[in-house]
Amino acid sequence: MKKKLPLTIFEIIAYTILLLLGLWALTYIALGISCQFIRYDTVIAKANAKLNLGFLWEGLIILGVTVVAVVTVLLIFAKRADRDFEKAQRRAARLKKAPTASTEVVEAEVAPVEEQKE
Repeated sequence: MKKKLPLTIFEIIAYTILLLLGLWALTYIALGISCQFIRYDTVIAKANAKLNLGFLWEGLIILGVTVVAVVTVLLIFAKRADRDFEKAQRRAARLKKAPTASTEVVEAEVAPVEEQKE
């Protein structure tokens, strides 16, 4: 029987890309917070001024998009895992219910018994 991987190749690639995207967002957020509190004329402050929203808000937007993508991927693969689990349960129930050669099925008729009054 073929051994099944717990994660598919697509799942591994998706989680890796989304992890890198999340780290990028956290880096932007950290840079944005440092620009808010450090008022010196640094390279980071100049780069923050060149951006439309700044590092902090762009990092929050990227993080929000990443979270939505992660939740979507998790829901898709959780649904697939539930489907596979239910399929295995149904198969096990069918195999358990099926009569084997060693079990005998005895059919008996039950006749109604009338009660006597005293």
